[in-house]
Amino acid sequence: MKWYWRLAALAGLGGLALFDINTGLLRFPAADRWFAPFALVIFVLPAIAWFRPHPLLAVLAALASVCGVFFNPDRETNWGLVETASLFGVLLVTTLRARSWWQAPIVVLVLFAIVVQPWETLTGERAWIFSLILLVIGVALIAVVGYLRLLESARSRQLAAVQAEQRAEFARDLHDFVGHHVTGIVVLAQGARRIVSRDPSAAAQALERIEHAGSEAMTAMRRMVGMLRIDAPIAPLAGISELSDLVTGFGPQATLSVNGPVDDLPVEVTSSVYRVVMEALTNVRRHALDASFVAVSLDSTDDWVTVRVTNDGKAPRSEGKGFGLLGLTERVQALGGRIKAGPGIDGGWVVDAAVPRTGA
Repeated sequence: MKWYWRLAALAGLGGLALFDINTGLLRFPAADRWFAPFALVIFVLPAIAWFRPHPLLAVLAALASVCGVFFNPDRETNWGLVETASLFGVLLVTTLRARSWWQAPIVVLVLFAIVVQPWETLTGERAWIFSLILLVIGVALIAVVGYLRLLESARSRQLAAVQAEQRAEFARDLHDFVGHHVTGIVVLAQGARRIVSRDPSAAAQALERIEHAGSEAMTAMRRMVGMLRIDAPIAPLAGISELSDLVTGFGPQATLSVNGPVDDLPVEVTSSVYRVVMEALTNVRRHALDASFVAVSLDSTDDWVTVRVTNDGKAPRSEGKGFGLLGLTERVQALGGRIKAGPGIDGGWVVDAAVPRTGA
């Protein structure tokens, strides 16, 4: 709970106290020896329990309230709304903060302290009726908080599952891309070792290819590691200048058109555009093998950088967002942009993304 909500709750508690005193619901006898215990129950303990939630404080607040009900020999202090409201606040905080089942008895104790409040001044049927009303309200509060916690827990598990799937996908990509390059390096090194004595010039060419393959492997590895490090800032792994190689490497059916100035774009914009194109091309390779063309267009204006990737392949059956597109959506939205993927008007599949030129 935010601090300003807690302050608002304390202000409301003070307003209820003034209401109780002005209407006579809460009266302190001439013997002031009961003023301190009631102030402790009504204000001090609940306030501490709200601002510094702890099971022990909830227990003390509940026990102090129960003692005020059953061990008050004067029986002159009436049952006011402020005490019950403060205990409801303790019940809410305790239920929200409970971390294990062993804290369930504490919740029950606080609920019991609320239910017995009417017996402070009432007896018989009236006391039972008010106790039953408070019990229903308390159980409903616990049920609502429990339901909200279940929803939050389900959301956390779903998010963890998505992140785990993304990491598994990155691991597969790392194995495929880097493993391919490393395998090529090993093969080239073996060939160079065999021909180095017979044809030094051919060996030199093989070494150049080994160097090029190693550079590509390192680039792919840095890219994958950068994506796996969620807490790391966006790094200049790739940008607009690498788009040409990316599209060319996809195949002859892929084309790239760039319109507008792109030399002064921020790193976070260029790397995000590259990631959008790479993810779109990856999805084409996986889900649209029948595509006869893939068109990548990049337009840069004074305010926005937009990228569109279209193909004429069959649209995938599932139109939901995959894990890769989910990560891209979060990345683009973090820059103040937007992204959309779906079937094109004339068929195929279209990925549209727009990012502010300033990257914010």
